[in-house]
Amino acid sequence: MKRFRFDAIGISEVRWTGKGEVPSGDFIWSGEDTTHTRGVGVLLSAKTKKTLIGYNPISSRVITARFNATPFKLTVIRVYTPTSASSDDEIEIFYDSIEHALTQTPKMDIIIVTGDWDAKIGSDNIHWKSVMVRYEYGDINERGRPTSRVHSTAQSIYLQYTILTKSK
Repeated sequence: MKRFRFDAIGISEVRWTGKGEVPSGDFIWSGEDTTHTRGVGVLLSAKTKKTLIGYNPISSRVITARFNATPFKLTVIRVYTPTSASSDDEIEIFYDSIEHALTQTPKMDIIIVTGDWDAKIGSDNIHWKSVMVRYEYGDINERGRPTSRVHSTAQSIYLQYTILTKSK
């Protein structure tokens, strides 16, 4: 982290059981109770660790961390979306968890939602251009549609997507 000057790194598929933080306080996680599957976490630099106000391990797919930032407090919501093969019930529970995290976040906080969305949001972004980068292409898939539901829950929200390209 020091070499690349990262302050926080969100991690999916932590695969640790339970919820908590390591004794040094630089890693917080939320996992399954008994199985080594799923799990999300946030790795913190020494500087960022000092600004951590608290965290909320909501489920094995959602964790929030709140930081003392200037001029507003900052809440990071780290997510790990169920795959396309997951049941509709599992998907619904996941999005309910995100909505719960958003409603528990103080209104004045800056919110960053980051993670593995397993979604293709495509270029059809007429209703939510404010959260999409201008380089998206293709068509939206079924897992991309509920993401707009998350966006409509929060007033000021930033969604982070990783754009993967094939190497030649």
